[in-house]
Amino acid sequence: MDEYMLKQKYNDLLESLKKGEEYLKKNPNDEKGQNRMQEIATEMENIVKAIPNITADEINNGFKIEHKVQDKAQVQNVPQETQVQVIQKNNPTKLVQQPQKNNLSTFSQNWDMAVQLSKSDIIPDNYKNKPQNVVIAIGLANQMQLDPFTVMQNLAIIKGKTSWSGSFCKTLIERTGKYKNLELNYVGEKGKDSYGCYLSAVRVSDGKVINGPTVTMQMAKAEKWTSNNKWLTLTDLMLAYRCQSFFCRLYVPEAMNGIYTSEEIEEVSEQRQQPQDIL
Repeated sequence: MDEYMLKQKYNDLLESLKKGEEYLKKNPNDEKGQNRMQEIATEMENIVKAIPNITADEINNGFKIEHKVQDKAQVQNVPQETQVQVIQKNNPTKLVQQPQKNNLSTFSQNWDMAVQLSKSDIIPDNYKNKPQNVVIAIGLANQMQLDPFTVMQNLAIIKGKTSWSGSFCKTLIERTGKYKNLELNYVGEKGKDSYGCYLSAVRVSDGKVINGPTVTMQMAKAEKWTSNNKWLTLTDLMLAYRCQSFFCRLYVPEAMNGIYTSEEIEEVSEQRQQPQDIL
């Protein structure tokens, strides 16, 4: 069953679950109804495990599903595998079988690997005995062509969100192959608000030196980042992490894959005063 069908089934089960809950409120002693509710909950749990990157909102409220359309205009813009299916329907005598990717089987393989890796003593604490976290790291590693251990060492699960370590941004920039000779440049007087840092790099395409945004302590105080004491005790390090993430997000945003850094998530959370446990 592909991901589209899984989401449809999940929505149907969620609707049945809600109706069942209303029924059991009026008939709390119906053992048959209780057993059916348990079966539905188990089916939903299995689907949650099979769908990568599922959000808490989707788990609670279901999926927004767009209906599949197979008209000629759409066929021109869909993957080749889908085109073969449409041709197969319209011209059954010219059937050509082509292998298709099975998202469910891929997830199953990743899950089996995640269960084993989660038992390892050499992975970060965020992943030990937590295969649900490990499987996210494996999926991201496959997508970005990285080693799963590299991802786990640099991808934290903070307050329910995935985040890169600030130190990893430099590696992400270098991996794109678009910039070389990355260098941290400190400016201003240490201990003063003018003290700051920016990342410079040589653009490979034309050899031009590109200077990223300068991050200063004045900026850190204005943005209330200094509520995190590390800005006062590890000033050089925090300036370096932030200017590297700024450069990466500005000049090679695809490298971060839409993920924020740990420092960004922690600071935003502190400003909102909504502390939560790390998963």
